[in-house]
Amino acid sequence: MKIGFIGAGNMGSAIFGGLIKSGRVQKEDIYITRRNKEALAAQAEQYGVNALESGKAAAEKCDVVFLAVKPAMLKDVISEIRSAVKSHSPLLVSMAAGISTEDIEDMADVKGVRVIRIMPNVNALVGMSVTAYCAGANAAAEDVERVKDMLCAIGSAVPVEEKLFAVFTAIAGCSPAYVYMFINALAEGALKAGMSKKAALEIAAGAVMGSAKNVLESGTHPEMLCDAVCSPGGTTIEGVCTLKNEGFEAAVINAVTASIIKDAQLKK
Repeated sequence: MKIGFIGAGNMGSAIFGGLIKSGRVQKEDIYITRRNKEALAAQAEQYGVNALESGKAAAEKCDVVFLAVKPAMLKDVISEIRSAVKSHSPLLVSMAAGISTEDIEDMADVKGVRVIRIMPNVNALVGMSVTAYCAGANAAAEDVERVKDMLCAIGSAVPVEEKLFAVFTAIAGCSPAYVYMFINALAEGALKAGMSKKAALEIAAGAVMGSAKNVLESGTHPEMLCDAVCSPGGTTIEGVCTLKNEGFEAAVINAVTASIIKDAQLKK
């Protein structure tokens, strides 16, 4: 099976890098293309994969083609590869925010075109993405399983109804930025109290990672875990009450809502 990537930026390279590292795909079966030809040549050499001159060449040569480009570029890319999709019928995998499988099928204007939509997050770069996926009208069960297996090379894969993709994006695609802000704020609080920023960042990031793992592995609701950490009259409940009084939870909920609204605006 040959796999193509039209676009080889951070997300595209994280996926094919993860595939190579996991052993799911041999590097000689991966083909990449991007507009920046200097960067393309450097990546091909770094990963040992094949460089192609165009997206059309990728669609002609590969069984699965990842459309790893910005939403604004997707229409032009699909126009470029349309004839190759019609003649070679590759499975198209899109990660463009705000663009549905039906939209892509309409753009392709090819009868029976198979499309799967995914939404990874930036943690794919360290093999810990949580990636949503859903199938278009013509994608077969084996297409879905094939893509799901590839996504597991960069973390975990979760089936999500397409109507909820904006919600998934708000809590999994956008949230790493919020968590980075939280980690940095914790470190700045420690810096204010006399700890070095470097040490504080390492400690805060480790604590956040451990807390997330505890939620996933304990099966305990986060509110109950929070209660377990808070001793009566202690330091933690003092901090928790301060966060509540400062609107921490409301701010996070509002951020999720704002992200969902913005996703809807991108579709217009």
